[in-house]
Amino acid sequence: MRREYEPSPVDEEEEVTELVGLCLWDVFSDNHDVIAADGRVADIGSFRAAGAFLDEHLTHDQEGWRDGDYLRFYLGTIWISRRADLTRVYAMIFRRLKVVDADWMYHFPEIGLVELARADDTDNSDEAYSVSQSAVAELEAQQRRAEVERFRAELRQANARAREEAMDRPPPATVRAYRQVYGRDPRGWPPA
Repeated sequence: MRREYEPSPVDEEEEVTELVGLCLWDVFSDNHDVIAADGRVADIGSFRAAGAFLDEHLTHDQEGWRDGDYLRFYLGTIWISRRADLTRVYAMIFRRLKVVDADWMYHFPEIGLVELARADDTDNSDEAYSVSQSAVAELEAQQRRAEVERFRAELRQANARAREEAMDRPPPATVRAYRQVYGRDPRGWPPA
């Protein structure tokens, strides 16, 4: 690998555009809200849809970009955020939002549970009814609901601990940048 490696020239415009795109994802997605001057949420889509939106708008009419590669923006700076302090990039974004009277609401990251119904939970009214099978099914459903509720309680506790631990560390770069530009904490910080 070392014998075959040849350094490639750095395309500064592409690298800066990609970095700004990743930081835009962190501000406009990642469960945070950008609030327009008229009070509406500037929604650029769900996690993946936000990546696709940024790809479409940042790579439009640019030579050499990997058109349609929205995954490069998906999850924002999660893979690079520890390599450098990105506060300045976020501050640049917030300065532009402030100029158009937009605001930003921080949402602390939480782990949640989505419960999807199993395919066998459908009504089979054509089949013969069995009291014993129905009782067993109801007992299993009650046990499953109890398990899910126990797991949700564990997640609530873990999320509460994460909030407490976050208060013992410096705020995220997005919050620090917001403070620099707006002179106050964003709504949602500190996490309650």
